[in-house]
Amino acid sequence: MDSISKEENTVNKKPKYFKGWNMVASGALIAFYVDGVGFWGFSGFFKEIIAEFGWSRGVAAVAPSLHRLEASIFAPFSGFIVDKWGARKTMLVGLFFAGLGFMSLSMIQNLWQYYLVFVVIAFGLSAGSYVVVAALLNNWFQRNRGLAFSLLVLGTGSSAILGGLWIFVIPFLGWRTTLFIAGLGFWVLCIPLAYFVMRDNPKDYGLNPDGDIDEVQEEQGNVTVKRIPFKRILWSRSYLQYVAVTFLVGGSWSTITFAADILNSYGFSASITAGIFVMGFAIPSLPARVLAGWLADRFDKRLVLSYAIFLLFIGTLLFAIANVPWVAILGAMLIGMGTGSISPVRFALQSEYWGPNVFGRLAGIQMGIAGIPAIASPVFLGFMFDYYGHYRTGLTVLSIPLLLSAILCLTIKKPDPEMAE
Repeated sequence: MDSISKEENTVNKKPKYFKGWNMVASGALIAFYVDGVGFWGFSGFFKEIIAEFGWSRGVAAVAPSLHRLEASIFAPFSGFIVDKWGARKTMLVGLFFAGLGFMSLSMIQNLWQYYLVFVVIAFGLSAGSYVVVAALLNNWFQRNRGLAFSLLVLGTGSSAILGGLWIFVIPFLGWRTTLFIAGLGFWVLCIPLAYFVMRDNPKDYGLNPDGDIDEVQEEQGNVTVKRIPFKRILWSRSYLQYVAVTFLVGGSWSTITFAADILNSYGFSASITAGIFVMGFAIPSLPARVLAGWLADRFDKRLVLSYAIFLLFIGTLLFAIANVPWVAILGAMLIGMGTGSISPVRFALQSEYWGPNVFGRLAGIQMGIAGIPAIASPVFLGFMFDYYGHYRTGLTVLSIPLLLSAILCLTIKKPDPEMAE
């Protein structure tokens, strides 16, 4: 009887400190490193690889497009294995292959090796991404999901600082040595965090989401949303609109891939470029991410998401016309704030509309479809540079879908309660 009473007290007594915040902190650190190498950081390496091998921007941009293609293919698969095997195991496998891929990239000697390595990198970054971490956090939080997601993406936002660090270090160590060290960091830093800290479910600790006692969980639970059949969600108007919104945003990712080379083409030095990464992309985005999560917990998530996409639209236009550093910094600030704010709000909206039980699969499918414009846009932007001799026209064209996405976001309707079983 005493052991039973102790177990009941463990679950029914709200802990002073909720271990879910450990998952948030570890997830943010992992996201900081993953995006600091694979997203923001690759911009600096991309510029150096082009310079060494003399490839055109269009040809070199095929590899990031292959990365997006494989990521687009792997995303639904990663989402499926997250729902089946758990986020922690998925992350461990992904982080291993991400590290292997980037270390291999540091040793390439020709174009086919460059393309081939991106297959490994694409799988690793997809399975080890912050989206997988978000699927894990989705189990740990219910009332505070928006805040948890916004703190998670503080890691992705501040990763632009790491991207700027690579740009600063490369001239001293060379891009190959720097890239090998960056790949090794996945094994030395990220894998231990995922293995020792991350856990898939609060039940592993005898806890409920948010650390609530059972009675609070019963009051807060949204049983209707959780029981919507997966296939019915896929073909619902609201989910198709949600996917369309992220599809239209997908092409904007190539702006980050080319950011260092864009700024170099404007005549900015490496030190100014690194400063723009830190002062522009990174620092202003951090409070914006937290604010977006806070707003998402209190207001209509569609309005908050539309506003974030609009910031990205204006930032991309400013980046296209920048001819002095302060305009580039302002554009980078809005791009960083918009990009960072989109993710936590998007995840919170998905959880609110369709529940946590199919989070991984829905996020994976949505990311896979959103990867289609992300596949085409780097090649498009690269060849636009090869044709015009500058990035300005290409960036302006890529901004148009963002405006359409911001408008479309406002038309997403909440799922019909009759969809539930």
